[in-house]
Amino acid sequence: MRGSAHTGPDAAQVLAALRDEGELATWGPAGREVRPGTWAEQALPTPDAIERAVADGRLADAARLARHLVVEAQEIHDLYSQWAREIPAELRRRGVADAELAAERARLVEATRADDPERDWVAFRRAVDALAAACEEGAPTKAGLGAALAMWRTAHDRHLHLVAGWVDVAVARLGEEHLGDLWRHLQAEGIAAYARYGLAANPWSRSRALLLQTAIEGMHGHLGGPQGRGEVEVIEHPDRVQLRFSPCGSGGRLRAAERFGVTTERHDWAWNELGVCHYCVHCCVLQQLEPIDRLGYPARVIDPPLRAGDPCSWTVYHDPSLVPESAYRRVGRSKPEEDR
Repeated sequence: MRGSAHTGPDAAQVLAALRDEGELATWGPAGREVRPGTWAEQALPTPDAIERAVADGRLADAARLARHLVVEAQEIHDLYSQWAREIPAELRRRGVADAELAAERARLVEATRADDPERDWVAFRRAVDALAAACEEGAPTKAGLGAALAMWRTAHDRHLHLVAGWVDVAVARLGEEHLGDLWRHLQAEGIAAYARYGLAANPWSRSRALLLQTAIEGMHGHLGGPQGRGEVEVIEHPDRVQLRFSPCGSGGRLRAAERFGVTTERHDWAWNELGVCHYCVHCCVLQQLEPIDRLGYPARVIDPPLRAGDPCSWTVYHDPSLVPESAYRRVGRSKPEEDR
């Protein structure tokens, strides 16, 4: 198998063992504090972990977990801020007039109420600070946690809808056939950063663990799942770990609302499927198609929601050679001969 030539500690086992240190621990591959434990332990939504800590009288843990809500949300806020700036800037570079962009922006802000995403983010941070302070002072309340989650849901969804709206504007102005290139442009830094998952850079055991940990943490941040608290279902198979989101808190909810555009033609950057939410295309480009082209295998294999209400799943294989041929064919590629 490809990854077997690399030796080193099993990062997933290290991460699981770190659970003995508490609710949060510094983990080398992430370079910061994360929620440690098995995949199933990590999958517990952070709001649930906060409530458990409060019920057990572990208020210091509850405060630390409350502040971790911001860690889970930070990358999402940063990416949405970037994309909401870069999409109209790219449209301007491609010849759309400033007056037309201003009119589109006004329309989107009115429709999404995303007039000041940074203000919404600050309000969420303040709600988290209040929750953490209440825990430290020995007086946490369900209302305090509820307020923090409500503020993030508001901030997240307004910003998400603004980005999704701009993506639809780009499709309308440029044509659906340009959507894959748009997402490549928007995610250029992220695509380049995926080089760390190359076998020359790190043993696959480390990459596999980081791919799963960041996926779980990110989906907590999106507040997906049936209760909207960041639920993630973990399904462990002999050759892979599958994460299922019902729904994903970003593209899955957009697809369920049937408010934003979906693909009407088949493209390799959208799994050659019809009905892929324009926003969901970014997962195909970043996690499956570009890694195949650059590394020789997908980082994660994605099964997107194609109809309203469909779940989404992300799968990480124990070794790149175990990824099935179908995962390559679905994005118009072939599995390398040495892995067949």
